[in-house]
Amino acid sequence: MVRPILYASLAWTGLAGLAGAAPTVALTAHPDRVLHPVDVKVYGHFLEHIYHSCNGGLWGDMIWDRSFEGGGAGAAWSIRDDALVQEGEATDVRLTFGSRAWQDSEFTVEARKSGGDEGFLILVRALSHQEFYWANLGGWGNIGHALERGVKGGGRWRAVSPRRDGRIETDRWYRIRVRCEGPRIQVWLDGDAVIDYTDDGQGPARGMAGVGTWCTQAEFRNFAVTSLDGRTLHQGLPPVPEEGPASAPAWYSVGPAKVSTSLEDPLNGGRCKAVDASAGPGGVAQRPLEVRVGEVYRGSLWVRGEPAAEVRVELLEGEGVLAAQVLPAPSAQWREFPFELKPCASSDRAALRILVSGPGTVWLDQVSLMPESWRRGGGCRPDLLAAIADLKPPVIRWPGGCFASPYRWKDGIGPQHARKPHPRHMWDDREINSFGSDEFIAMCRQVGAEPLIVVNIGTPEWNREVLDNDFLQEALDWIEYCNGPATSTWGRVRAANGHPEPYRVKYWEIDNETWHMGAESYAEWVNRFAPAMRRADPSIRLAACGSAGHGEGGNGLAWNRVLIERCADRVDYLSIHHYADPNRFATDPLAYEAFFRRTGELIAASRNPNLRIYVSEWNAQSTDWRTGLYCGGLLNAFERCGDVLEMGGPALFLRHVSASAWDNAFVNFDHRTWFPAPNYVVMKLWRDHYAPQRIAIEGETGVLSVVATKSESGREVYLKAVNPSEEEVTVVLTLEGGAVTAASMQVVAPGALDARNTLEDRDAVQPKPAPVQRDGRLVRFALPPLSCGVATIRREL
Repeated sequence: MVRPILYASLAWTGLAGLAGAAPTVALTAHPDRVLHPVDVKVYGHFLEHIYHSCNGGLWGDMIWDRSFEGGGAGAAWSIRDDALVQEGEATDVRLTFGSRAWQDSEFTVEARKSGGDEGFLILVRALSHQEFYWANLGGWGNIGHALERGVKGGGRWRAVSPRRDGRIETDRWYRIRVRCEGPRIQVWLDGDAVIDYTDDGQGPARGMAGVGTWCTQAEFRNFAVTSLDGRTLHQGLPPVPEEGPASAPAWYSVGPAKVSTSLEDPLNGGRCKAVDASAGPGGVAQRPLEVRVGEVYRGSLWVRGEPAAEVRVELLEGEGVLAAQVLPAPSAQWREFPFELKPCASSDRAALRILVSGPGTVWLDQVSLMPESWRRGGGCRPDLLAAIADLKPPVIRWPGGCFASPYRWKDGIGPQHARKPHPRHMWDDREINSFGSDEFIAMCRQVGAEPLIVVNIGTPEWNREVLDNDFLQEALDWIEYCNGPATSTWGRVRAANGHPEPYRVKYWEIDNETWHMGAESYAEWVNRFAPAMRRADPSIRLAACGSAGHGEGGNGLAWNRVLIERCADRVDYLSIHHYADPNRFATDPLAYEAFFRRTGELIAASRNPNLRIYVSEWNAQSTDWRTGLYCGGLLNAFERCGDVLEMGGPALFLRHVSASAWDNAFVNFDHRTWFPAPNYVVMKLWRDHYAPQRIAIEGETGVLSVVATKSESGREVYLKAVNPSEEEVTVVLTLEGGAVTAASMQVVAPGALDARNTLEDRDAVQPKPAPVQRDGRLVRFALPPLSCGVATIRREL
């Protein structure tokens, strides 16, 4: 007797406090009544270069901002010579201090720029990273001064006062005064009034003070905060924040040598580091790094300068040397110097220090460090690669997202030292393209995923500096690089880069989130790009940008209607996005499912009824249990809509825990380890119990949202459901067509909506075994409040 296996997967995306939920739900599953296929690609993923997901994360080079382009997310605060010093080159570096209760007050400070692109950020009434004011002095490329405001739930901060022309000079001390009185905020720079703004009531009325920089190094001294009646609220230097698990690696200067960012003849990007050791040895260092005894750390450094100078590379813990190597003497031309470091002890807070001694100036660029075991494994960080592989992604979209819209793919191929940085500072980084097309495709092959590449079509919004470029030809060259024979122009380049066989990349998307163009305009671009891309390789499948959210007008259904009417016969997928308020974890999946159906009706009436929906970005904006519940509900909607929906891909995929925003990632990591968010936990549970055919179920589901699937052989069947109540629900399942011979179950039930995993406790939210009762064709189990589960049921035919 054949004994097929039935899996029943049940997810509860609960509405807190929902009254009157039925205590029992009775359902009947019909494995022999197939409704439609469910494509495994609904369990796809999306890897954008965002918050160090690749550079500083998945890609195994341990050094952040290796070419000194200002892309490290970390700050480098220290106290030196009675001044607060910030030596990092990152964007959005802040240090706040004082009381959240400060209201009307004056904040005075002196500041000096020591290097970088802009000036100073002077914060007042700072309540959080989202709620604050800052006087941006020398902002926008060091061309002006203005007050900017961030409000809770208001998205990115923006200027609220007119911008006054002005710049901040290097190596000059400035006196800065900010006065907050009721809704009025005034700012003086060296005694000159540069900002005078009266708030409209939307900004914070109280909060801390602070200082910051944007791609700039600076010093601050003589801090004072006084109330308007003359009371001293703060005097002296604020405390420097201690490094913690969320600290991001960052460059900082060491020793008495003069260290500066130089624009003079950098190796490949726009900057390098100059170290003048005439006053004594010094250089640059970066921490924190994790090193392990027994591992070999291979790296390289590009150097030019005075031949009398000595360059020494070290691994340190505190001031203790774990490993060191002296490099050969530099010359006037850039040269690469490989090095090999074998630490004598392990450390979670190690630093890489590059120390220059001797007369003259030495220039540094392109610092690289990777454990030899990682290099042998393909170059990715093993624990993060395993985190991806464990989700069994069938397809991975790359490189963005917004990152893709100005991305120049040719800057990310070939020797690492010859690659150019990304055109823009984005997402706490200036990406240096260490993880390009070849590395991405190799990673996909390692985890068993098909790559999906998003091309830059040259939209003016993202490419104003290079509008004369032929972006269509650039897209066609990319297809040829990936799929052309080694005898073709770009296939020959691929072969020269070590990959003679074509990659055969099947899936391509025509840019990302082009809503700023208008649907009609974007449709014209699709109708120009799609035919040419198909001529370059007729085997590829194309996606066009669809809607944002699930509304009727604007960028919602109205956008989809235009694209379907004008482009349905040009493409294979409509790529739509949706990010949800985590408090709507129960209702939003249902609303989005209705939107899928309305879009599916437009497709059915179009010139291409085989067009399929691709939800290429989705998530609830949280890393607590709400996002896990939302994930289960939306994946159920994907499976229920398998007749019109073929692919999915949540965002964010990977995110360093130091990131300034977008706390919704599946994989959250620091330089040592990672933890899965609840959405990861639920999606892995669902993916592990995927089957390709949706089957019929009967019964009143009550608060549950239910879907049932089975394998092609009929031996495996999955029943997935969503329960939006805080009450325990009993499920009684009748299986048509055979008696149940065995049953087991796993449940994720953390017990509270604010439950979450962390670096310190990565298993607070996880599946656990739960009891199941069976009797003939019946299966019975109790579902805890706000829980997700998978029941495995065996039956006789």
